[in-house]
Amino acid sequence: MFHITATAVADISIEEAWGKLSDLELAHFYVPDLTSTEITTDLKQGVGASRRVYSNRPTIIETVIEWNEGQGFLLNLQHDKGDGVPPLFSKGNFRYTLTKESDSSTRLTNTLSIEMKWSLFGKLLSKLIIPTLDKMQNQIVVGQKLFYETSEKANRQQVIEILKQKAP
Repeated sequence: MFHITATAVADISIEEAWGKLSDLELAHFYVPDLTSTEITTDLKQGVGASRRVYSNRPTIIETVIEWNEGQGFLLNLQHDKGDGVPPLFSKGNFRYTLTKESDSSTRLTNTLSIEMKWSLFGKLLSKLIIPTLDKMQNQIVVGQKLFYETSEKANRQQVIEILKQKAP
C-alpha cells in the first residue's frame, strides 16, 4: 500500500475543528473538486456511517470504518460501481486526523492509502500517479484549513494560490 500524507495547521481549537470534521455532510465545503455530499445511512457519525461525494469525476462512496471521537476517523473508499477508487486501485482509504497544537490551533493531517491493481505493472504506474495524488492531498488539507478558519466553502483557485505561495 502507498500512503500519501498532507498536513496544515488551522487557527481553530481542536473542539471547533472536530465539530466541522465530524459533520460528514460538509466534505464538499473543503475538498475543492467536490460539488455535494449525501449521507446514505441512518447513521450520521461513527463506524458504519456512509456518504456519497459528488464531483465531475465518478461518484465515490466513503464509509467510516474507524472512529476516534474528537481526533479523527478512517474512511473506506469505493467507486460507486464497486470496482476500486478509481478503477486503478484495488483498495483505498482516507484518514483524517486532528492534533491539538495549542488552545487555538489544530494540526490537520490527511492520509490517502491506496493499493494498486496489477502487481508489478501497478507499482510502475503508481510512480506516475503519486505526484498527482500528492498535489490533490495538499489541495484538500489547504481547503480544509480555509473552511475551518472561515466557515466558507474553499475556492479551488484560492487553494491553488496558497499552495503556490508555499512552493520554494
